[in-house]
Amino acid sequence: MPRFLQPKKSTQHRVAAIALYRALLSRCTSTPLPDKDRNSLRNAICNKFRQNRKIQSPRQLGLVFRAGYETLERLATSTTSPKHPTSSLTTLISSLPPRLTRPRPIRLPRPPSAPSTTKHPLAVLPPDRAVLNVRPYAKTSGPRHVPILAAANGIPFLRLTKPQPPALSRVLRQKLDRKIERFHLRTLLLNYWVPIGRQEDEWDAILERECGFRDENEPEEGWNGEGNGRSGAVAEMPVKWADAMLAAIQENVQAYEKEIQTDKRTVEKMMAIVDAEMELAKREGQTVVRGRKRRPIQSRWLT
Repeated sequence: MPRFLQPKKSTQHRVAAIALYRALLSRCTSTPLPDKDRNSLRNAICNKFRQNRKIQSPRQLGLVFRAGYETLERLATSTTSPKHPTSSLTTLISSLPPRLTRPRPIRLPRPPSAPSTTKHPLAVLPPDRAVLNVRPYAKTSGPRHVPILAAANGIPFLRLTKPQPPALSRVLRQKLDRKIERFHLRTLLLNYWVPIGRQEDEWDAILERECGFRDENEPEEGWNGEGNGRSGAVAEMPVKWADAMLAAIQENVQAYEKEIQTDKRTVEKMMAIVDAEMELAKREGQTVVRGRKRRPIQSRWLT
């Protein structure tokens, strides 16, 4: 067995240990001993194997395997040879410590825990307690903590406490995943589906020019869109394959711009909250440091 491999993860070791364990229990059941001694010996075998299940030293493993095989040989001799006295086994059982001969206590299953009344760490605050709706606080019970306007990959948020709440991390991760998914979709549409759509349009044009084939759903020239009448004007051009892909790209861009506008409005609300909290903190006599404590923002930088 390689030295880097733990014995409990080695197939050969597991097979040998399980075979010895089963052989000992089988011989213990058929040994001509009183019921009390037989139960004590069986408990000793189970407890000893349970104690030695985490041994990794080759020397210790050799010793415990040798002791197990010697015990198995003595049990086999007492079973197969009726003339062989069982006094040696009785002496062996009486010399065992009580902690080995006692049966393993039965562990009752834990009762089902009562439903927790505490809030889930990923739960979001209700709208009436949302930060943007309740801040700034007019009065506080302790020193006022001015929130810090921060951004995570372009996603604005207010840093209120450290460490960052799990609910805020979940919201930021979901927004970032949605932004990345939208970018990947736009890239896929531009680099894969739009070229395929243009090739389909070229193929349709070739079929119409060379074979006279025309799509059944495509309106004919002169169709006025009302009944079966015809007019001198040409009907609207049918939707091309590439046009559908470009329309999907346009929807993607509009969703991105809408999210950007939403983030701008959110930043304005957050900035108003930070400014109001800062003014209230100054009125209460607190010293507010803008920027980092080790490297605060200088007033000349803001002009």
